[in-house]
Amino acid sequence: MTQKHISQHGTFHVTTNARGRIGWCTLPGIPEIMIDNLVMTRNIHGAQVFAFCILPDHVHMVMSPGKRGLSAFMQSFKLNSSRDVRAVFADSRSWDSRIPATEVKTGDIHWQNGFHDERIRDATQRSNALTYVQYNAWRHGLIADPEGWPWSSLQFPKLIDPTEARLD
Repeated sequence: MTQKHISQHGTFHVTTNARGRIGWCTLPGIPEIMIDNLVMTRNIHGAQVFAFCILPDHVHMVMSPGKRGLSAFMQSFKLNSSRDVRAVFADSRSWDSRIPATEVKTGDIHWQNGFHDERIRDATQRSNALTYVQYNAWRHGLIADPEGWPWSSLQFPKLIDPTEARLD
């Protein structure tokens, strides 16, 4: 059954999971592809991205999706990122020994259907969502230093839009 997202415009905290919670999102070279796709999707959709965090089996972002709306933005991001990751992942298997041959297969690289979103309505909620997303790897116990996760928007400030965005 198709997931319904009543609200398509505004500012959102979005979470999308790897299908089966298989931890392919942070394998070597993959986060860079996902960040490139996030920036490309933002530019194509006229969206704004205020924060993101790529974890092994899911991605968080705080964003405003642009004119086409949240569902179109997420469909574009997920379709293009998984396609590009599968292509590079399949090609790299022959030469990149950092990717264990038995852990993840090219066929495992898919997003779970749908995504979870929370519409952000005020500055306090936005601040809480930004903090939650940027420090999510630390909350999961993946790092000791809350600001040390390499795949958080804290490490890519030039790619992030200013947070003075209007809230609806």
